[in-house]
Order: sequence, then structure tokens, then C-alpha cells
Amino acid sequence: MTDLMSQLPQPIVERMGRMSGMAMRSIIALMDEQPDTYAALVERIGTWDDDPGRTPYPRSRYEFALQEALRIVGDAMTAISERSPLPNEPVAEGARDYVERFAPAQFRDEALAKLDAIPPGHEPVDFGGEGGEGVGPVDFVVATAVAGWLVSGAGGRMATQENIRLMLLRQARSAESTATGAPEREQINEVSDDAALALLADLYDEDYAGLIPPDPKRRGPWEWDMLAVLKTHLLETPAEATTDEQRQTLKEKLLTVLQAAAATQKPKPTVRPVGKRNQPKRKPRRKR
Repeated sequence: MTDLMSQLPQPIVERMGRMSGMAMRSIIALMDEQPDTYAALVERIGTWDDDPGRTPYPRSRYEFALQEALRIVGDAMTAISERSPLPNEPVAEGARDYVERFAPAQFRDEALAKLDAIPPGHEPVDFGGEGGEGVGPVDFVVATAVAGWLVSGAGGRMATQENIRLMLLRQARSAESTATGAPEREQINEVSDDAALALLADLYDEDYAGLIPPDPKRRGPWEWDMLAVLKTHLLETPAEATTDEQRQTLKEKLLTVLQAAAATQKPKPTVRPVGKRNQPKRKPRRKR
């Protein structure tokens, strides 16, 4: 992919990077329930080509951003379907909820109508509409609403949402770095486990951070999610620049992860030893 991008004109590379980054951040905004951020991104995708000095773009302005959103939809659907086929009805209903709560008002009714037209059952669906020159903001809203619902758990069908958010943020930052032409050695798209654990120790203490096994193979989903929360923060904000308010927010997110983990723990049933039968103790008889 990098070799292909290097062969394209810089204006095209910049545009692809910006559109991909905004598509990923749009899905993150839906995951984080931030309608203002989401609306601003939907609008910005449509106005980016109007900035002074831009090379005229001959195709639909939303086409590439839509393709990137649909890529996330496809990956999520594939991951879910590997465990159990996902019918169209819950997908449409879940996306409908996201459109009703977060979509810009001017696109809401048309987006809902498109979701209502999705056939039931397991019939293949193109969540991007007809495609081509007819692609517009409504198609992007529908696709990102579907993606947002899927990556936010899909009604309990997907776990480790924090890891998914981290993955989306990595993709966004990588695309944005490509857009600016930053050399790979200068890009910061990864955060080490050690850096995340150091932040955890700073938030609490060394003993608390030691609860997460250093061996990745011994970590459970909730431990990966805790690290993902910390890494997501460090990708955007250096540890030394973290404010008290951000520290409190991180603690609240980590607590949410722990509460979710505790809710999934099932109590172990009491098992009696096989072959033994507990007999009631008999009182000794009184001597006459």
C-alpha cells in the first residue's frame, strides 16, 4: 500500500489520507456518543475540497470516506459472522438508533428511510447505497451508523470495544500522517505496553499496575481493554501533559472496564466430592 501511495500525486495522497482519517474519527465519535464532533466531520468531508489551493476533485466528495467506513463494516461483519451469522434486522435497528441520536438533523429522515429499506434475513446488503456519482452525506451517515453500532458491541456480539477504538485511532493517525507526508520514523501510531503500564502506575501505584500480567498470553479481555484505554490516551496526549481532569476521566474509563468484567463473571457452582455422602451426625444414646 505504501509503495502504491508513493506513486500517486501528492494532492491525491493527501486527500485519501484526510478522508480516511475523518472516516475513522467519525466512527470513533459515534462510539463516544459525540454528536457535535460527528456532525462537524460529516460537514468537513463535504467542504474539504473547497479550501483554497485544492486540486479539483472530479468524483463524489464522499466516495472515498464512504469506502473506508464500509471497510470497517465489512471487517466487523466478518468477525461476527465467524461465530454466528448476523441477520439484517438487528443491524438496521442498531444503526437506526445511532442515526436518531447522533446524525445531523438535515440528513436524519433520509438516512432512516434508507435503513427502513434494508431487506430482512440474510440477504446481502450494500450499506453504501448505489455508489458512484450519487454518493453523498446521507450514504456516509448510514454507513458510519452501521459501523458505529457494530464496533460498539453489536448488541453484545463483540467484546473489547476499547481495543477496537484503539485500532480505529491508529488507522486515523496513520492516514493523517500519510496525508502530511510525514516519514514513517516520525510517525507516532503505536504505544508500547511499558508506556501504558507506566501511566497506570502513575494513576494508581506500582502494585496496581502489576495486576496486569507482563506476558501478553496471560492477559484476559478486560486487561487488554485497560491497556487500550491507556494507549488511546497516550496516542493523543503525552503522559507528562496529562491534566488532572484527564486523569480522572481515565480512572472512570478503567473503572467501567472493571465493572464490565465483573458483570461477566459467573459464580462457580458448589460441587460435592464424588463418592462421599454427608450423613447427619447422630447423637450418642444415653446409657440406661
